[in-house]
This record gives sequence, structure tokens and C-alpha cells, in this order.
Amino acid sequence: MPDSPSRNSPCPCGSGRRYKDCHGALAVSSGDGLPSLLASALTAQQSGRLDVAIAGYAQALELAPGHFDALHMQGVAHFQRGEFDAAAAFIDRALARDPASAPARFNRELVRAALERRSVATEIEREAKHFRAQLDQGAGEAVATAADHVRTIAFYLPQFHRIPENDAWWGEGFTEWTNVRKAARVFADHWQPHAPAELGYYDLTDSATRAAQAALARTHGVDAFCYYHYWFGGKRLLEQPLDAVLSSGAPDFPFCVCWANENWTRRWDGRDDDILMSQPYGPDDARALASSLLPFFRDPRYVRVNGRPLLAVYKAADIPDVRDAVAIWRRVCVEGGVGDPYLCAVQRRADDDPTALGFDAAIEFPPIGHMAENVTSRFVGEHADFRGMIFDYRNLAAYYLMLPRPGFPQFRCVTPMWDNTARRPNDGMILADSSPEAFGVWMRDVLRQTRWRHSGDERLVFINAWNEWAEGNHLEPDLRHGRGYLQALSLARRAGSDPLPERPALHEVETKLAAQVRSDSIAVDRPGSSHEQEPAGVSVVMPVYNHARFLERTLESLLAQSEPPAELVAVDDGSTDDSVAIVAAFARRAPFPVTLVRQPNAGADCALNRGIALARGDVIALLNSDDGFAPDRLRRMTASLDGSSELAFSGVLLVDDEDRPSAGEYAQALRERIDAAGAAKNLLEPLVLHNIATSTGNLVFRRSLVQRVGGFAALTVCHDWDFVLAATYHTRIAFVPDPLYVYRLHDANTYAGHRLRGRLEGDYVLQRFFAGIETHPWLDALARADFRVFARAHGLQGYWPRAQDAEHP
Repeated sequence: MPDSPSRNSPCPCGSGRRYKDCHGALAVSSGDGLPSLLASALTAQQSGRLDVAIAGYAQALELAPGHFDALHMQGVAHFQRGEFDAAAAFIDRALARDPASAPARFNRELVRAALERRSVATEIEREAKHFRAQLDQGAGEAVATAADHVRTIAFYLPQFHRIPENDAWWGEGFTEWTNVRKAARVFADHWQPHAPAELGYYDLTDSATRAAQAALARTHGVDAFCYYHYWFGGKRLLEQPLDAVLSSGAPDFPFCVCWANENWTRRWDGRDDDILMSQPYGPDDARALASSLLPFFRDPRYVRVNGRPLLAVYKAADIPDVRDAVAIWRRVCVEGGVGDPYLCAVQRRADDDPTALGFDAAIEFPPIGHMAENVTSRFVGEHADFRGMIFDYRNLAAYYLMLPRPGFPQFRCVTPMWDNTARRPNDGMILADSSPEAFGVWMRDVLRQTRWRHSGDERLVFINAWNEWAEGNHLEPDLRHGRGYLQALSLARRAGSDPLPERPALHEVETKLAAQVRSDSIAVDRPGSSHEQEPAGVSVVMPVYNHARFLERTLESLLAQSEPPAELVAVDDGSTDDSVAIVAAFARRAPFPVTLVRQPNAGADCALNRGIALARGDVIALLNSDDGFAPDRLRRMTASLDGSSELAFSGVLLVDDEDRPSAGEYAQALRERIDAAGAAKNLLEPLVLHNIATSTGNLVFRRSLVQRVGGFAALTVCHDWDFVLAATYHTRIAFVPDPLYVYRLHDANTYAGHRLRGRLEGDYVLQRFFAGIETHPWLDALARADFRVFARAHGLQGYWPRAQDAEHP
């Protein structure tokens, strides 16, 4: 049985208070009835026995159907199991009883975010189809991996050879393959057993096998293996493969080690209390461990970060007096001549910060500690005694990809699949619908994010795992997918090394296109015309893409302006509907010049940059082809541009397809963000939390600003946010709170189907913005200190430059 909960540990309700000061107070109750049921359920929940907790709360609710704590904690327990619909229902019932409960409102927000991840999982599925098409075209063949400067390290299990201890504990001849071979299905179409392909049921004492593994890894994008190191106070297990690598010098393939500091138990039989080999801790053990690692650290193949040998620790928090142990490891390594080791702790939960324990960085370790959606109910079990849980792989990827950037150094990790029913047939965990293409999408995005977040030797990505066959978790070829996952990794490496999106200089934008029509006397039906006229007035630049159903209303809003624009420059981005014809018809009747340019589909950023380059006005007002202007917008927005402000945006009127006020959670969230802009003393604060301008079309700026900032970067969702944040380094921003921009919320909005893309791009945008924060012109020393406090309070401390972070603890 699991240990009883610590009364000083956090309460599972999410209040942030200690268990004994919150719901744990109920646990002092004794006797029969409701208090006893609640106390028992809370104790079970605190110790991770969620099935018992849920049953206990259900009994409590039979006695008291409207009991707030029973409803709330029942919802939390379902959330912990990944059952988000049930969680929402119970917490909503609790909030109906006590709407002011801060813990319940906090937990309801967690559930809301989890439910929203379904759309992100759908986005990953859509991206995976494109990725699969590329794989089918051969784009995932083996490639060199040095181009992107990100090193990928796969965890490596040495459990594929006989050792006397396993013979004694598990039976004569036991290896990891024993469990793999006997795995059985637990539902229809369940992929078990996992059978190896070209490498076969290998023995890791065979040097030819190790050489073949290294060759496969190197040619498909794995840069190093991280060997699990089983060390128990001087006693080692499963050491033969790594010792052979060290003594023979082969294969010539980089490696590092992860100290697997767990007790060796009969976990695979579900008997966690039966310890076969215990893990001792103490100063002497710490010195002995570090000393035993010195020969590995001295090997020229060993993975180093900034010249320091990398050591991962599987359960850092389990080490008593861990900071003392870390200090001993560092001292022994320095005295041993290998230098200060680069220490990484494997994360059990997303918010685990190992730097507080003396480590240098964290390593994600999916699927451990995840909060993906539980989909067990979608599968019909073939074994009545199966008590495990099944989660959706794409939802798992969505969970990790949508996590906020932590305030400590962290290396991302991706798992190709997971199904440990080979080891735990009745209570294992399964990731359903994993595939090479879904793994490839997850891997691609993590590689991109790593290039944005890190530099030099700290550009590391881990993969869990190379060969965890009994965990149903491997990159190695299998009979079902062949080299599919390796080929997906190769393609992800190639896609993840695309050039970083930069803001182009205005003079670099190509403007001489064949399909260019201008309605004024300067260039009627004349392609590639010059635009060297003196700047005058306001140029409205409108990118156009398949918005025929809205365009006439958008263009009419230009005609209704109290001060009309000097010109309209419309750049069609490869529309396939009637958009071009509508703009052309408008050009024939407009009272101001209209330029219509057509380009193959290249994205909104490209259309915007081309339109700005073609425009002749000294002020640029952007307009989306599905939105509109309030009648007095151009007059009031240009008036707000003064000597200190070269960029402005206004409040927004949110409407639907039929121009009715938009309702719903997303519309409400947008309104709250805009209100925050009006209430902020320092506009930088709401600006870094969200794109409070809401849309590219809400921006009005002087052309001279673009000359200094550059145009719009090649970002699908966040090109406008990036432009605005970059502009703050060059100008103040004027915010006109009145709703002068009409923003239409509909199913074809760019953001609607790109929430994940928006999160990933936002990470890049904030990284670039915060890189210069110490010299931001809006912030003197006092304001910068306040802004730093604000950033920490809103989870943005991870973007603050690390060097400055060290200087200002």
C-alpha cells in the first residue's frame, strides 16, 4: 500500500495551502458517516489511489448530494485521472454551491484548459497527415543531422542480457525480452506484442548489435545514447554493455549516463513493497558514485555541455540532503580532473524545479506526470481484469507542447509511444493512436522550440526512449512500422532546422509582380510600376485570402470613412474564391487609387510586407479582408500618431459573421485583454501577456517605423504581436480605447485552427522581446524592477535573460 499522505504536502485541491491546513483538516475526523467517508477519500486521493477516492466521494454524495467538498474533490480526482468532462461537471456543481471558492475556480480553469487541448490535439492530427504525406514521398530517409545544431539524446536501456540477479529474481534466462514476448492484447486492435524487426531479439553483450544500433541512430538523427546506470552503493547491475563500450572504444558514438536511483522491486508483478535491491544514500555513497563515473566522464565520446560532462539523475528529489550530495559530486569531479559536471534532473511533474536542489537543468520525461485525456472508455476491454488506463497520444503531445515555459533551464523530451502492459498486463498505461507521423510533428516542434530557447551546447532534446521494448516505447525498428519512427525523426530534424523567422528589411521585399493593377493614372494595367512618389496621406494595406463573403462589407467601411485614405493596396494571397473579382470591381468605383496585386499563396506576412513596400503614404493603416473600420477610424488613429508615438491601435468591436456582437468564452477573453490595456499603467505589461491589439488590421503606424523595425516575420499567427513588441524598442505606442476596429470572429479566423502554432510562435516572440529587456527604452531601473516582478507573477520569468537573472536573484 502507498504511504499515508504527508500533512505538510500540498493539498490535492489546488489551493496552494498545506494539506493539514486545508482539506486535510477533515482527516482528523473519526467514526462513521460523512466525515469519515470524506477523510478516507481525501487520504486515498493524496496517496494516488484515485479509484478508491472517487468511490469514497460517490458514497459521500449519496449521503449529502450537494456537499461542496465532496463535489469539488470528486471533480479534482476525475481531473487527475484525465477524465475532463466528468471533472467539469462535478466542479461546476460545486461552484453552484459556492461561486466564490478560489480553489474550485482555479481547478475549473485547469479543466477548461484541458478541454481546450482537444482542439490542439486535432491540430496535431491535421499536421500529422501532412507529415505522413512527406514520409510517403521518401522525405524521411536517413540524413545527416548536424545542420540544425540541436543534439538529440535517446534514453537507452541495457536490460537485454542475462545477469545472475535476474536469473535469481525472475527465472533462469530472464531478460527484457521475456516480458516483451509474452505481452497480450487488452482491447481490439491493441498493438501487442511489440516485436523487433531488423535487429531481432538481440543480446547487448554482442558488439555487433551495439554497432548496428549506433549506425541506425546516427543516420536517422539520434546524436547520443543516455545509458541507464544502475548503481546501488557500489553494487552495479546491467553494467556489461556500457562497460564494453568504455573499454573497447566502440562504437564511436557519443553517450552519457542517467543514474537510475530507484529501489529494484517486483514492480512488474505489481508488488511495489517487495524490494530486491535497495538504494542507499549518504556522503560516502555520493563520493563513491562520483568516483565511479570519472572513467566515463574522461572518455572523449562522453556528452558535454559547455565542456562539462552531463549527468542525469532519475529521481533527484528522493535523495536525502540532495544539495550536500550535489556538492560532493561536483567536488569529486573537479578534483578528479573532469571539471564541474552539468547536472540534470528528470522531471516527475511539469513544475519540478531541480535548480532549487543544486542542479543545472531539468529534463522532461513524458509520459511521467502528464495530464492527458483519459480515453479508456472508448475501448472495449477483452480482459475483464484490466484496470489500467488508456490515454490519447495526440492529446499527450498537446499537453506537453502547450506547457508554459518554466523559469529554470529545461530540456524538452518526446516519447514515440507508450504501452507497458508487457510489464503490467492488468494495470498498465497505454497511449492510444501513436504513430510515426504524430511523433514526427511533436518532435519537429520541440526541435524548433529548442533552437529558440537555447544556444550552443545547451541545444539538447531527449527522446524517451531508444529501446524500452517492455514499456512499448522505442525508436528501434519493429515489425509493425519498420523504420517508421526513425524516418519520422529524420524528417523532423530537417523540418525543425528551417531558418528562424526574421523581420525583413523593406527594401528586400519584391514588388515587381506581373499581376499588378492600379486604378489611378500612375499605373493602369501596367505591371511592375515604380513607386518613387513623395509620401502623402494614409495608405490602407489589405492582405486578401478567400474572404469573398466578407469583402464587400470590409470595402464599404473604407468608403464610409470621415477622412478617406490616400490609397488602398490589396495583395491577394492566392485566393480561390471571388475575392479578386470583388476587389477589382471596387477599384473601378473607388474615389481613391486602388492597387491590386496577386501572388501565389505565401502567407499573410508576405502579403503584408509586399503591400507596405508598394504603398506610397507616410502612414500605413492595415486592414484584414474579413474585418472593418469604424467611420471615424482613420481620422482619429492618424491624429494619435505624434512625436513620441509612431504606432497606434484601438479598442475592438467583436462581431460574428452577420455583424452581431460576438458571444462566447473566446470573445469574453478578448474583451478582458483589451480592457487590461486601458487599465494598465505600463502598456508593456498587457502587451507581453497577450496580443492586446487583437489583429494585424488594428495597427496604424508611420512608414518610417518599418524602416527601423523591419517588416512582418514569417509567422503564421504571431507576426503582428512580434511586430508590436519589436516596435516598443523604437517608439511609444498610442492606445485609443474606443472600438474603432471591427474584428470578425468566425470559423475561418487564422487563430481558430492554429492554437498550437500560436503557442509555439508566441514562445519565439517572447524570447526575442525579452532578449533586450535590460535596455528597453520604456524601463528605467525602477520600472524594470517592477516589470520583473510582474513577469514572475505571470509565469514569464523563463524568458528573462539568464545572465541577468543570476545577477538579480
